[in-house]
Parts: sequence; structure tokens; C-alpha cells
Amino acid sequence: MSHTDDSIFQTIQQVRTPGLLEEVISSAWIQWSERITTVKVKSNLTHYRPFRGGRVMLKACVIYRNGGQAQKEIDLFLQIYSDIEAAQARVKKERFRHERPPLFIPKWQAVLWTLPDVPRLRKLKKLMEPDNFRRLLLPETEDKQGEFRDSPLKLFRFVPRKRAILTWEHPRTHRRYFVKLFNKTDALRVSNNYRQIMQISKQSKLDFIVPELISYNSSCRALLMTEIPGKTFTEEMRQAIPGSFARVGRILGQLHKSQAKPEMLRSPEEEIDAICTHMGEVKLALPQLGVQLDSVTTILANAYQYLPIPKRMPIHGNLFGDQILYGQKNIGIVDWDAFCCGDPLYDVGRLIAHLLFLGGTEGLAFSDVNSCTEALLQGYQDEVGEPVNRQWLSWHVTAQLLMRGKISSLRKLPKDWIGQLTFVVKEAERLVHGRSRYMNLPALNTQSERSAFSG
Repeated sequence: MSHTDDSIFQTIQQVRTPGLLEEVISSAWIQWSERITTVKVKSNLTHYRPFRGGRVMLKACVIYRNGGQAQKEIDLFLQIYSDIEAAQARVKKERFRHERPPLFIPKWQAVLWTLPDVPRLRKLKKLMEPDNFRRLLLPETEDKQGEFRDSPLKLFRFVPRKRAILTWEHPRTHRRYFVKLFNKTDALRVSNNYRQIMQISKQSKLDFIVPELISYNSSCRALLMTEIPGKTFTEEMRQAIPGSFARVGRILGQLHKSQAKPEMLRSPEEEIDAICTHMGEVKLALPQLGVQLDSVTTILANAYQYLPIPKRMPIHGNLFGDQILYGQKNIGIVDWDAFCCGDPLYDVGRLIAHLLFLGGTEGLAFSDVNSCTEALLQGYQDEVGEPVNRQWLSWHVTAQLLMRGKISSLRKLPKDWIGQLTFVVKEAERLVHGRSRYMNLPALNTQSERSAFSG
């Protein structure tokens, strides 16, 4: 069994087939409205879980029969199920909860939702009404009824059942803001994270900026915050400039030395459990990588037993290139949803793993990746005043390279996803044996290393 036997994978491939997507969606759309003459649809983000489920975000341009061929662009998401009964049950459960209930698409064992009518984020529809947005999140000084009707919220990103991110531009100042909407589980903790990191940023001498929290409304579980200018560090990483990495290393050191006290704790046990779970999905899709993956995850699990207990410091908890906004004057860090206390090398290792992923999938030179990695580590060590434990660094880089492959390759299914995952697993194997061509890190699985730590 592999991805080729998975009906969910096959459906995603059909969704990406020009013409077929529009044909299926147009046929289903009749259940919502008979006034539509054409539905132009394009697939956007994909989230694939082998043999468990799939989600595809869609952009649709609907054209109405009346009104002189009036057009409207809407967001949809397609939930693909592993069996037809589960899809039918979901439609039945949600049938009377929304003004526009989800559609059942038997051909794909799927359910089609239109935003903002979505499960577990029912406040989204309320929030997207201009007057509600003004009343719930804008300060009283902005309270001018009707002024913002021509500046609606726009969907930026949507994670079904978890959160939605929207953008808003002030009609007078043209300043851009972000609105984040959460489910019940995450809302209060995340709002506290943003309050704390904003307070630390104002009180401490930090060389990075964070979003300013304008307001939080518990009734709709939404945050309004400022936009941070700059390009993503992912773009800068591709230039392989050591000085840029040294700057980022220093600001990471400042974050980890700060006096912040996040509520959540993160442990290596949680990380290895997550790795094993997610690599199980990789093995389902590409069983030919199973032996290598089992070997690497076993080494990670064993190494954790003899490595020294890591320090616990405030860490970002979800750091990679896209969360850092890089500018010549300022560096910003965004997305503090996972802000927690944990091993600071989790953040460092995650960023290095992203660089290694770009190196292997986009052809960066080994020497360039090595130079940038060493510059990052030197900047970090200069700031924190002590060398990093390279055994733990190797552990985190390996673990997070595997996770980067799962997130960027298997989940999103880009054109060369099989080649990308093959590189990730091979490079992870080289890392645990101390043979990476990108950076100089010690092996994790030698008897001598175990004896050194046990002695």
C-alpha cells in the first residue's frame, strides 16, 4: 500500500486537473443556487493526510444569470473523507447549522463548504460583517458607523476547525492590520501570548519587533494586531548571506534570554512523539522510506535518553523562515501562537532545518549553507554568552528536518514532493551519523558518545 492506492490522494490529483474541478463543483453548486451560469474554480492550498483525509482550499468566481452577468469571488474548502459514510454523516450533522449548508459530492467522497460557513469557527461569519467588526474589535475612537463598509475584512489564511487569519486596511490611514480568529481551545492562551511578548518587547532592549495587539474580544475569540513590514526570511535565506543569519542568531539569543514566562511548556518527549506520529504518515505514503525512517527515529529516541537535560527558556515554538520578517532596518517576528518554555535549541534547530530543506530542494551550495549556519550559531552564541550543545542541536535539526518534509512536501504535495521527501530522509540519516555535507555536527548513535555522557 502507498499513496497510489489512496482514494484521498487520487481525489486531490483530480481536483488539480484543469477543467475537471470546475465541472464537478459547478454540478454540485446547483444544490445551492440555480442562478449560477458559470463557476470558475482554482485550487489553492492542499492539506493531505494519507488514508485519513484531505483538505483543499478553493477560489471560485461565480457568475450570476441576472444583473448583467454580475461576478463574485468567494472562498471554498473541500473536505475529502476516507469513506463515503463519513462524508454523508458530516453533511447531515451540519445541515441545519448554516444559512448555506455544506454540499455532499459523492464522486469524491467529499464535503464542500463556503466561507464563512465553516465548522467550529462559526464566529467567522459574524466577524466579517463590517458593523460587527467595528463594534467588536475597533477602539471606540474609530466608532463611526458605516465608515468601514468599503474596507471589508479579506481572508488571508484558513485552517479548518482551528483558526482563520484575515487582513484589513484602514480606509483613512491605509495601514494594514491582521485579525486572527481562534477556536475555543486556543483563543485565551494565544491572546495571553501576544500580550506578554508585546510587553516584553516594550520593556526590554530587543533588536526585533513584534505585532502590536490592538484589541482582543473574547465573545468572538479574535485578535486585532498591526502588520509587521518586511520580506519573509525564507526569501532572504535563499540568498545565503552569512551576515543576515548572524543578525537573526543574535535576536534569537535576545528572545531566549528575555524574562518572558509563557504558560505552555514544551518537552523533547512531546517532540519525539510528534515525530513518530507524523513519520507514520510519511511511511504510509512512501513505504520505500520506512526502513530509513525507523532507523532515524530510533536513534532520536535513544539519544534523548543519554543527552543532558536541556535548559528551559522562553522560545517561539513554531519558528521557520516565514515567521521572521526581514528588513534592513528592522527584523520582525510574528505568529506567537505556540510561544512557550522549552529547549532554546528547538527554535535554532528548526530554523537551520528550514535552511537545509531549501538547500536540498532548491540546490543551494553545501558551502553556502554551512557558512550561513555557522554565522547563525556564532551570532546566537555571542548573544547568550555560551556555546550551544551540538549534540542537542543535531537532535533538533534532524527532528525538525523530518517535520519540514512532512509539512512542506507531504502535506502540500508540490510537484516534486516524492523527491523532496527522499532528500529529507536521506539527509536526516546523514545527520544522525555525523555525515551531513551541509554542516558539521556530531553523530548521535555511537557507543563512545553514550559512554562519554554516562561517565
